[in-house]
Amino acid sequence: MSTFGFILILAAAVLVSAVVNQMVRGVSTPLIQIAIGAGIALCGFTTANFTVDPELFLVLFIAPLLYDEARQADKVSLWSNRTVILSLAVGLVVATVLCVGFVLQVIEPSVPLAAALALGAALGPTDAVAVSSLSQRASLDKRQEVLLSGESLINDASGVVSFQFAIAALTTGAFSLMDATVSFLVSFFGGIATGLVCAALLAFASARVRDSGLEDTTFHVLFEVLTPFLVFLAAEELGVSGILAVVAAGLSSSFFNKSIGPSIARMKIVSTSVWKVMGFVLNGVVFVLLGVQLPHAMMDTWEDRAISNLELIGIVVLLAAVTIGVRALWFAALNYIGRKRRARLEQRNSGGTPDQVKDVMRSVRFFTKDALVESAALALAGPKGAITLSIMFTLPYSLGAPDAFSQRDFLIFLASGVILLTLLLANFVLPVLLPKKQDAQVYETDIQASLEVLRLVIEDLAARQTRENRRATQVVMKQYNDRIDRIKQGTGYEDDDSSLRMQALEWEQEYVLCAMEDEDVSPVVGYRMLRRIRQEMDLLCHEHNVWWLFVLMRSRLSLVLRSLKRALQEKNPVGNPSEEEAEMHEFQERAFEHVLSKLRVRLDDPAYRTEHVSALMVEVQRDLRRMRRTGRGLATVARVEDKATEVRRTACQLELDHIQDMYEAGRIRRATAKVMRENVHLMQLDLEDRV
Repeated sequence: MSTFGFILILAAAVLVSAVVNQMVRGVSTPLIQIAIGAGIALCGFTTANFTVDPELFLVLFIAPLLYDEARQADKVSLWSNRTVILSLAVGLVVATVLCVGFVLQVIEPSVPLAAALALGAALGPTDAVAVSSLSQRASLDKRQEVLLSGESLINDASGVVSFQFAIAALTTGAFSLMDATVSFLVSFFGGIATGLVCAALLAFASARVRDSGLEDTTFHVLFEVLTPFLVFLAAEELGVSGILAVVAAGLSSSFFNKSIGPSIARMKIVSTSVWKVMGFVLNGVVFVLLGVQLPHAMMDTWEDRAISNLELIGIVVLLAAVTIGVRALWFAALNYIGRKRRARLEQRNSGGTPDQVKDVMRSVRFFTKDALVESAALALAGPKGAITLSIMFTLPYSLGAPDAFSQRDFLIFLASGVILLTLLLANFVLPVLLPKKQDAQVYETDIQASLEVLRLVIEDLAARQTRENRRATQVVMKQYNDRIDRIKQGTGYEDDDSSLRMQALEWEQEYVLCAMEDEDVSPVVGYRMLRRIRQEMDLLCHEHNVWWLFVLMRSRLSLVLRSLKRALQEKNPVGNPSEEEAEMHEFQERAFEHVLSKLRVRLDDPAYRTEHVSALMVEVQRDLRRMRRTGRGLATVARVEDKATEVRRTACQLELDHIQDMYEAGRIRRATAKVMRENVHLMQLDLEDRV
């Protein structure tokens, strides 16, 4: 079969898997693609006459997949958990390499130790795509998801580097610990430095092209797609790790590309879609290849009388048990260290003596029921996948001698078997260990689904606020709040946010009382603030009498008079505000900032409605801007509107992502998802027409 024909078959298989995945529930996409690949092999299409240069396979599949993972990674969460993630990505990989390598060498002495260690290095990385597809059926908290995603991002690089060292020892027949250590450090840090430099240079080149007037979306998206290949090849030419260079370039891409504008937003929307398709196709091709490879490897070993099939299956099960067991023990140790650290901090914070701290530390047990369940679940939540198989396909066909490397197909089969077994365990056992706390809600009406999507978009926009785009983000958040209000009004849905507003006034009142108690504000200013807060509380409650109307009119008249007075003072160069007014002004800003900090925490709290919290945040931030009197010129308004257009583009993409997530989770029907997507596409077209 020609290479072109085989590629077409792989592409058709990936396309079929996308359709089957929508019809088959409870089975992850990688397992479906493996099954389709096995069906292709049983029809007579195999990889026997299809060979790819190992280096080409590495750069073609691993480089873009890792770059896309690094681009989408949560940098703040990765940095917050950097110690644990590094221990998983480096320490656990090394432990897996040694355990798998020595166990395989003991049970199958015909396999060279270097080749056994190479298999262990390939089994070190976990598959992020497989984890994400399985997480829909298991209840993973935020920290567990961050640890698993961070581990899968970095351990790919450490696994590939370890694999390359093992292959070098296998082909040369010599190994020096000192030389390997020096080479590892040079490859490790050199790869990171090369990735950062390449990312900076490519971002500079893209910016210069854009400055020259070329705002073509196709050019810039294609330039971004080619980035991981360019970075990988440049690093390999310099003799450092191309994998680490790609990871470093992906993580730093957002720091070097800070341009804003309508064309940038349009490019990001197209880029997101392109990378999503590329990631699915590349992962799909690798998993289909895995399915194609399994029957081929099984037939080769079936004809090999030196080892029985029963023994072969036993080796696969044993290696999978070793891999999962090492992960479980590693997570159990991390859990034990974390519990001891928390116990020590709690005891010290409560005023415990050193002897009491030691007693508490000794009382912490290594194994507890909850710790065992969590460790076993996290061990299963790291199945092997595309990266492992891609690494194994780079095994050399020969070791420099005329004869072929006879153990190559055997090692690839072992890796394929472990991949399949870990995927099956993760798909069917992980949901038992970490079941969903609540079944996914199936919405009775399309209105509820629309409200939920809009609330999720508001939460995402609030989390993406920066000093530069705060006002533009508030404009878009208010528009989403207005959409929610229109939906509620059209359905006769009554909603009241007076309790949240009352709570915000109580937070402000507590802040004033604490400041007065700590003497951070003068009593006169403090009592003025308390009187104003009390009046607003009375207005909010209405007191069920007519006097609140007069109080409201008096407060509004007082506000107008104060505004006129402030305007006259600003026009008069001689008159200055009194010290009391200045202190009142400054203290009011601090109180508003305190209320904002409280509201940001409540934005993710399910006990509060997102639209209520975000609407109140916008109001408080608007009051802050009025007090600071910034950004009132026409130029500022134009800049805010320009940034708001970019934020609207981002919001539309977020809305599409949430619609897809809800559909995949079975929370909305296909017809509902279709209508909701069409509405978002219409808004995107409207944005394009405006630009």
